[in-house]
Amino acid sequence: MSKPELSKRRVSIENGNPSSDLGRLIAQQRAEASSLNAQECVDTFSGSTCLVEGLRSEGRFSDLVVTIDEPVKWGGTGRAPNPAEVMLAALGASIEITVKCYAEYLGIQVKSIGVELSAEMDSRGFYGVSPESRSGFSGVSAKVKIASDEPPEVISQLLEIAERCCPVLDNVRRPTEVVLSLDRVQPGEH
Repeated sequence: MSKPELSKRRVSIENGNPSSDLGRLIAQQRAEASSLNAQECVDTFSGSTCLVEGLRSEGRFSDLVVTIDEPVKWGGTGRAPNPAEVMLAALGASIEITVKCYAEYLGIQVKSIGVELSAEMDSRGFYGVSPESRSGFSGVSAKVKIASDEPPEVISQLLEIAERCCPVLDNVRRPTEVVLSLDRVQPGEH
């Protein structure tokens, strides 16, 4: 394919061209998902967290442990990212994984993927001193960095697909109902 033809390439989620085992796996899973009813496509994710020392928490998901802490200036030990940083890391990683999966599925060559994230939080919300201040981020900036020899419009189309299909990005952008309930336990139980 000549350079002019390459630059006119239209990337479509419907036209996979798997270039690897991962690409073929995504193609297979997309085919299975399109043939099932909605209830058969639901995966349940679950885990637990427990405050283990001071403000250090351990999350257990899929037999893996994630440590979360707070900076020393906020009363933690500073030995692990804080919950807001973990949320940003989850968002960045989910974007990277989604881009990689669809690049492989669509046969788009990508050399590296990274995401630079930043967000601002008004501490008045956490401390409850300003009713109009959110306790969470007022917004998040995510700059996706993709190294590739593919034409820029192909990479832009790949990012559009990833933006539409990224699960954590969807959870951050659209309100997801969270139901809190209380389970009183005895000291030492978790």
